[in-house]
Amino acid sequence: MPEHTPAPTPSRSVYGFVLHLSCRSALALYLVWALVPHEALAAAGLSYWPQKHWAVAVPVHLCVTLGLFAFLVYPSLGLVMTPAASDMRTVTDGHALRLARGAVPPGAVPPVSDIPVSQVCRHLYLD
Repeated sequence: MPEHTPAPTPSRSVYGFVLHLSCRSALALYLVWALVPHEALAAAGLSYWPQKHWAVAVPVHLCVTLGLFAFLVYPSLGLVMTPAASDMRTVTDGHALRLARGAVPPGAVPPVSDIPVSQVCRHLYLD
């Protein structure tokens, strides 16, 4: 079983080429529909096309949807996934370095560690 890598493989290159051709074809078809007058399309035998206003309305709707998602939905999902302020996970995690009590002799410089929140609050608000 080959390892999963982002390196190009023959099947991936075929899919990429087909996707490239599909996107180019879809863009060409969209531009023909949006820019060529209805009379010219009807003269060429192409009579059933959506109304021209959808050529502008669909991209505008997509941009509005993307904007709503980017500025409202995505940040809201981040806020929903954040623990409450009363939860200790908001101020510490499993990688915090805690200093054991009595580990430092008097007068010695303590090793690098995280300061407990209670000590920070005492120093900021009670001193």
